[in-house]
Amino acid sequence: MCYCDKLPSVPTATRVVILQHPHERTHPFGTARLAKLCMPNATVHVPVPGYTGSLEKEVDVPEDAVVLFPHAHADDLETVPESEWPSTLIAIDGTWSHAKRLYRENTWLHNKRHVRLAPSTPSNYRIRKEPKPEYISTIEAIVEAMRIIEPNNTRLGELLRAFDFMIDQQIAHRSTRVSVRFKHQRNREPRALSSQLQDERLVVVFAESGRPGGHADKERELLHWVAARVDSSETFEAVIKPRGGPPTEEHLFHLGIPLADLDEGIDITEAKQRFLEFLPEGAPIAAWTDTTLEWGALVLPESYERVLLKHNYCNVRQRSSGYLEDVVKREGMAPADVPCRGRAGSRLANALTVARWLRAKQAVLQNARQAAKQ
Repeated sequence: MCYCDKLPSVPTATRVVILQHPHERTHPFGTARLAKLCMPNATVHVPVPGYTGSLEKEVDVPEDAVVLFPHAHADDLETVPESEWPSTLIAIDGTWSHAKRLYRENTWLHNKRHVRLAPSTPSNYRIRKEPKPEYISTIEAIVEAMRIIEPNNTRLGELLRAFDFMIDQQIAHRSTRVSVRFKHQRNREPRALSSQLQDERLVVVFAESGRPGGHADKERELLHWVAARVDSSETFEAVIKPRGGPPTEEHLFHLGIPLADLDEGIDITEAKQRFLEFLPEGAPIAAWTDTTLEWGALVLPESYERVLLKHNYCNVRQRSSGYLEDVVKREGMAPADVPCRGRAGSRLANALTVARWLRAKQAVLQNARQAAKQ
């Protein structure tokens, strides 16, 4: 899974010191290694427990070095005056339990100034689950901090693009990986599928949301709502103007929607009116997971029958699904042609494809059961 030719070299005036838990040292998609490879002024230091079992490893840093750690008395880095910006940033790399132990045993950190972040966007670490929505990976935290203390550094976004590429590579690899099992698999009867899948009025939807200004403490709002009728080529798309301020540039890149399109978007009331005109009366609504339905609550009808495509796929295959893109690749599906923009458009195409595949699979299963009864 080498991707060295895709890695940038991003110089920074600030020195970055990463104190890494030993368990992270060989992790196949840890982000401290990514920071070291991409940032000439970054170093990674790994304590060796040895006979004592201690994770203490003191690193020579200047007096003004700050520790990036969510301590109760840490200063919000955005509020630190420019005259007090550090020459060295110390980051701790590991799972949250590992990070806490590293911090506890490295008492030399305790006397340093502590800073914390209010992440501008949720973590895009799609292959490792963060314990809380506001928690982000080491590389994302470093970029967030650098954007504050090096506001004129225009190349920091390259670090996140390398991070996204690494994740995409791992997801693509996982979808082609063959698992070796040493026990015999039972041939199980597929579980029941939602009867609403066969409803000719079925509409598949997908949503993208964002926090105003990327602030984690602000409530998410719907930004992009797309839909398609499962039995025809008719589609719906609404780009919704943010009420509380636009998302960050990185989040716009993630959405695949230009800021100008958001600025010219419609309000949520109009979006709902248009969507209800598109939606056939009494139509069930299908989404890959509940998240889309939660984000789109303000444009959905007061009552409707929901179909969760991920749940139905797991029932058919008697296995975990992985990501939506994994399912499309695994089953050899050709994504539907959907004329909607951005990430929402591509994900709607995949969800629509899975919905149609499930409908066909359900019809086959029903015919087989009827034939068995006869």
